[in-house]
Amino acid sequence: MAIFASTRALPRGWFPPEGEDAPFVYGIAFWLALIQVSIAASQIVLGALVAVWLVRVLKGTLTVSSLEAADRPLALYVALSVLAALFSIDPEFSLQASKKLLLLIVPYLLVSTVRRKATLETLVLILVLMADLGALLGLWQYQFGEFGDLNHRIRGFMSHYMTYSGLLMGVSVLAFAQLLYRGRYRGFLVASLIVINLALLLSLTRSAWIGAIAAALVLAFLRDKRLLLLVPVLAVAFALVLPRDVERRLGSFLRPDTSGLDRVYMLEAGMSMVAHHPWLGVGPNMVGEVYPIYVARDAPHRNNPHLHNNLMQIAAERGLPCVAAWVWLLGVILVAASRSFRRTVEDPQGRALAAGALGVVVSGFVAGMFEYNFGDSEFQMLFLFSMAIPWILHGRSTTTSS
Repeated sequence: MAIFASTRALPRGWFPPEGEDAPFVYGIAFWLALIQVSIAASQIVLGALVAVWLVRVLKGTLTVSSLEAADRPLALYVALSVLAALFSIDPEFSLQASKKLLLLIVPYLLVSTVRRKATLETLVLILVLMADLGALLGLWQYQFGEFGDLNHRIRGFMSHYMTYSGLLMGVSVLAFAQLLYRGRYRGFLVASLIVINLALLLSLTRSAWIGAIAAALVLAFLRDKRLLLLVPVLAVAFALVLPRDVERRLGSFLRPDTSGLDRVYMLEAGMSMVAHHPWLGVGPNMVGEVYPIYVARDAPHRNNPHLHNNLMQIAAERGLPCVAAWVWLLGVILVAASRSFRRTVEDPQGRALAAGALGVVVSGFVAGMFEYNFGDSEFQMLFLFSMAIPWILHGRSTTTSS
């Protein structure tokens, strides 16, 4: 039903968009569609987009747009990350892992090439459509595949259930904002939210649940405080139909399971790393290598690739100044999204987009207190797309010739 509705929801004849650089917008749409299908394919398309963009900038046919207040914390985060890699326990390995920093060029690419709210709205609808496909595949895996329990969770097109649930979380927030503030494509959005959130629920991923709920509550509160009165009713309705695996997973909030207890040991190990390496950390992607040295002897697991917490992970990997730059950047994005939201009271299209950007930041931050989602390239690309929205909406970015 969601797929049928989605084909009717996408605007007819939106390409080539008036006033847009059509090839770039086609490429961006293709890249966003692939994020939820294949990380390799999406990064190939993104790499091609960036290469063409840089060539045009060097030729002087395109200008580089600034993110104003976000430029400094972003540059500081990159500089401190590279410095942490150079002084890493294993500089060669950390420098190789630092290639992921190149993704941070995405907001600059987007604000330089996307100009219309209608284009942004359609890009969001494409994300929702692809999430529908991934969610339906996940539901098929739950019903007919060898997935569904805690050790074999549904993952759609993704290789890992955490990536899958993080993407579903972010896209569900964008769709919810469209439903609350835009009012168009209501049938498509309602059907999509049902499918996406059902798959998210069955993914058994608590961090994504918490992030999605936090963002939904914030968006509902901003739309109309009375909507919060529906929360207890919806909670009771869900409780009556929850599958047993979901019930057990919810119960782990009250009676922490092994993974919940292990997170306490991860935080303690991270604090020890920070205490020993406060300025530059142990090096990007080195936490997993040194974790057995710092974790308590009675921890359930002696090895962990990361610390399941954005703040602690960045502090342990790159040092306290770098995590401060990251928090500064998040604060700037929240302020930009909030300002866009306030300035679009008479503009439902812009308001829905600004609300979606705000919701993705909230969900990503809250979920990131329990999962290192900023280290996940797929979620990071979705986050960076959402980050660019406030600057695109009102043309607030200043442009300087390269």
